[in-house]
Amino acid sequence: MSIFSPVPLSTDFHQGRKPDLRKVGRDIYELLTNTGRRGYKQRLRKQLVKIESDKNYAPGDVAAFLNVSYDAALRLMQKMKGVIDLGTPTRRYKRGKKKLRISGKNLVAFLRGKTRE
Repeated sequence: MSIFSPVPLSTDFHQGRKPDLRKVGRDIYELLTNTGRRGYKQRLRKQLVKIESDKNYAPGDVAAFLNVSYDAALRLMQKMKGVIDLGTPTRRYKRGKKKLRISGKNLVAFLRGKTRE
């Protein structure tokens, strides 16, 4: 492997077998298009969420549904009606933790208010 090749070559190629060109092409495409972000926030944005009225949703679910970041979902949820904060309060020299939950009914009402019908 030379210092200029970013992807190590398969051992199959050196043993006389041909490499799988689909896999090589996919690897090259991922290297060129990948932004390098593979954190939990990015994974949450890519998941699919179906809203049910009797279920409570966390900021990660809201972020996935609205296709915004986790932090943006937290900021939005703090402004929504019907949000419950189950976190710890702020004490002296200690920052309180946020643990927000919203019911599906209130989330649907928020989304209806944002759309034009």
